[in-house]
Amino acid sequence: MIRYEFMDETIREEDIHPDLIFEKERNLARQFVEHIERPQIIQPCPVCRTDRTEILFEKWGVAYAMCPLTWSIGIAHIPDAAVIFQYFHESELARVRGSREYQDQVIRRRRDLWEHQIGWMEGRIHRYLGNDTYRVIDWGGKYIGWIDTLGTASFVDELSAEEPLPPITRKGPSMESADIVSLIDVLQRVQIPDAFLRNIYQRLRPGGLLIAACRSGSGFDILTLRENSENIFPLDHIYLPSPQELKLLLEKSGFEVLELTTPGLLDMRYIKNAVDRIPHDQFFQRYILDTKDEKFLERMQGFLQRNNLSSHLRCVARRR
Repeated sequence: MIRYEFMDETIREEDIHPDLIFEKERNLARQFVEHIERPQIIQPCPVCRTDRTEILFEKWGVAYAMCPLTWSIGIAHIPDAAVIFQYFHESELARVRGSREYQDQVIRRRRDLWEHQIGWMEGRIHRYLGNDTYRVIDWGGKYIGWIDTLGTASFVDELSAEEPLPPITRKGPSMESADIVSLIDVLQRVQIPDAFLRNIYQRLRPGGLLIAACRSGSGFDILTLRENSENIFPLDHIYLPSPQELKLLLEKSGFEVLELTTPGLLDMRYIKNAVDRIPHDQFFQRYILDTKDEKFLERMQGFLQRNNLSSHLRCVARRR
């Protein structure tokens, strides 16, 4: 698998999770989750079906279990599909996220991030498919600004938005067969990952590309902060694969994995900003932050990138 290191100081935590709106999101998510049924049952790993016995942490009364084989993390007992649909489509949180004010705020904050994302996708598409225009499905999108930005990309001929979240409605006609499927920050909210990816596999033409990004359960900041991470919470995060489990999942679904990296930039910044919330037994993390050596923290972030230990997964896979 490809590994690399880069730093970009223009990407800031507050652009990804701006305090003005993210605190409200967390509160509404918590209110919803605290009113649903939360059985104290641990289901097997949704990918390899191995029994999970280790609970990494609990958040708002919901347990997150770890797979002993692949180190993926997920909700120990996934709620019913109707509950998850209500959370993403009908709840007060869904109403706020679908509002014009929220969507405009996200556009202002994330415009540069989306341009970076498009540039990365363009490089992979030219490498594996050639310099042309293609039929693209964006699956599960939740930001109007992202769909609009993707629609202007140089590699897009036709664009269809499939199974989006409010306020997005379907964009363009449904495609029976696409050249590219874009799956950005969607896999982490999927209940049955293998069935989900088999469906995507069927919508790609032979040789077509799946371009995916999601949070990684084996990411350094998640394993460090656990329930104290402000950026990981139910039900936005149902399933958090490790790099090895995502590779296994894609190959089981029929894909050939071309690239799988964790080019995260913010792990050490997340931990540094949450230094007062680091669990007491995380002595190594407490020690390196106590040194107050900014250059060391930067080198540490590079180490996480090179060794696929960061919390943000990127993947390119091809339908065989």
